[in-house]
Amino acid sequence: MAAGLLHEPDILFLDEPTSGIDPLARRAFWRTITSLAQGGVTIIITTHFMEEAEYCDRIAIQDAGALLALGTPAEVREQAGDDASDMNAAFIAIVEQNRARREGKQAA
Repeated sequence: MAAGLLHEPDILFLDEPTSGIDPLARRAFWRTITSLAQGGVTIIITTHFMEEAEYCDRIAIQDAGALLALGTPAEVREQAGDDASDMNAAFIAIVEQNRARREGKQAA
């Protein structure tokens, strides 16, 4: 992240930035990201930690190259249906629903 911030960018791309860091460093990272976003920096993050996705303004869920969901965390959980009590459950529900539809179309 430090290298990405050297030139004070308007947009910052971070790929799995919190993988392998301890909980205190992860918290400091998200505080920094929140501050940057509040200051007008657009930040795009890829993550497999769905609990971290809750910190984002908008989430996109993709599977097999297809965009399956896009919206606020609440909108994505709503799209997932009744079983989406958290973002992990929403991710699983949305991906499984899409895969079931794809398999159904292939079988037809």
